[in-house]
Amino acid sequence: MLFPRKKFASAVVSAKIYVAGGAYSTSTQSATVDEYDPETDTWRVVSHAPRVRYGCIGASVDGVFYVIGGLKMGGEGAAMAAGRREAHVLYASSMDLYDVEARAWLRSRALPGGGCVVGACAAMGYVYILANHAVELSFWRFDARRKSRGFGEWSRIKSPPLPGQVRVDSRVKFSCVGIGDKVCLVQVMGCIDDLLRRSGRSLRGFKQALVLVYNTASGDWTRGPDLPDVIPRAACVHFQS
Repeated sequence: MLFPRKKFASAVVSAKIYVAGGAYSTSTQSATVDEYDPETDTWRVVSHAPRVRYGCIGASVDGVFYVIGGLKMGGEGAAMAAGRREAHVLYASSMDLYDVEARAWLRSRALPGGGCVVGACAAMGYVYILANHAVELSFWRFDARRKSRGFGEWSRIKSPPLPGQVRVDSRVKFSCVGIGDKVCLVQVMGCIDDLLRRSGRSLRGFKQALVLVYNTASGDWTRGPDLPDVIPRAACVHFQS
C-alpha cells in the first residue's frame, strides 16, 4: 500500500487488489481506494470513498468492489477509533459499491434489517452478509449479478445454527469466505455462557474456532470440524491455482 493502514476492506477485481477504508493511525482515517497491480508491483490511488469506514469488509462480484459495514468514521466514530472509550460504537449496516472499470461509485445499499455487520463474502454472483443484532444473528443475500433483473435485491435466508452455549454479543466475530457454491463462516472470536453458569465466575469463558458451512444451492448449514488453532480476529481467504 502507499501508506500502512489497518482495519481496511480488500478484494480482488480483474486480477488486481483493491483496498478501501481503515486508518493510517489512531487519528488519521483513510478515504482513498488503492489499487495494486501484481504485474508491475505498483500501487496507485484510483478513487476516494463516499464514506470513511474503519473495520470494514471487502468483496467483489462482476467488476464491483463492495466495501461493507465497519465503524462510521467522523464524530463519535473517529473518537472510538482513536481509543477514547467514552465514544459510542456506531456500526454501518450498509455498503458502498465501486465500479472498477467505470471508476465510479454506484448507489450505496443498506442492509434491510440493520444491525452490525460481522461477516461478509461473495459466492456464486451474490454477496452474503452476516449481521449481529445483540441477541441474534441474521444472514442476508444480495443479488450482485449486474446483468440479472434481480440486481440489487435483498433476501433474508437461514441464519447459521450456533451451538446453544455460544452467546451472541459484541464480542462474537466471524471471518467469512466463499468457496465455490459454499459460504464458510469461521468464528475467530467469541464467548460462551456455560462456564459462567457452572462456575459462578464473574467473567465469561471464551471459545472460538467454530466452523459452519452454508450450501448456497440447498440453503442448508452444516458444521465442519473446529479449527485446531485460531488467531483471534483472523481473516480467511480462498486460493485456487
